[in-house]
Amino acid sequence: MRTSIIILASVIILNISSAQQKIPDWFLQNMEQSIGTWITDNAVYKNENEPFDQYGMDWQWSIGKQSITGKLYGIINGKKQGVFWEFRQYWDFDTNKGIVAQYGTDGTIGIGPIVNKENYQTEMIQKFVSPNGSKTKHGHRSTLKNGKLTTSSFDISENGNWKKRRSYIWYITKNKKDMDLGTFSLSLAVKDITTSKGFYEKLGFTMIDGNLDQKWAILKNGNSKIGLFQGMFPTNTLTFSPENSRSIHDIVKKEGIAIVMSNAMDQKEGPASFMVTDPDGNPILIDQH
Repeated sequence: MRTSIIILASVIILNISSAQQKIPDWFLQNMEQSIGTWITDNAVYKNENEPFDQYGMDWQWSIGKQSITGKLYGIINGKKQGVFWEFRQYWDFDTNKGIVAQYGTDGTIGIGPIVNKENYQTEMIQKFVSPNGSKTKHGHRSTLKNGKLTTSSFDISENGNWKKRRSYIWYITKNKKDMDLGTFSLSLAVKDITTSKGFYEKLGFTMIDGNLDQKWAILKNGNSKIGLFQGMFPTNTLTFSPENSRSIHDIVKKEGIAIVMSNAMDQKEGPASFMVTDPDGNPILIDQH
């Protein structure tokens, strides 16, 4: 017990100490813009030994949003083919530098500082050590702007000369975690909850949630789910049930989509929902239970 208290106190002290130091805005912005899934075409370099149509990178925040982690993988016919490298990008308060560390599946480790340049460009020099003890130095130049990432890799000789290896253009897709809409169901505006429930039960559906006295019921048949609501919706509604409706709410607002109804969006946790309509007027409910 005493040991646990000492450890907890040490963690608190470390957290307070870290909070007193500030990560530069450019570095925070670089990490923020990196979050998501990035895809690049590999047609120029594809060959028998490198059969990948594309490469992909997934980046996400670590707990506390003080660093980000990433994975690099190959893609063939739209399917992931395994992870080649894992990354961590963080601010080193000891050296006061941004650091990128990467770990290969064969045990190779690369680490080095990332430096901010003009026109949204960053530059990085990493030292790599392989399991057999060989050491190499590589450089990277990247330009990140408006969901487009241009990267170039270089070999760096002992005398400091940079020799270009490859260049890629990456495009970001929606952050899968934030835009995961969860399970889909159709919310039906019914005239009589009991009659409708009985009808869908004859089609093999089973009631899994709801309250008939409150005039609503959720029914399921295999992977299909429907909601029956009497007097709650003016028309049938497409319903998605994500784990985090608030993050989706923020993205929808940034995309300029009009929100016609919201509930509990100002609260940090717990059930929350909002509604939008598609171009044809079909209502879409994003409902976090």
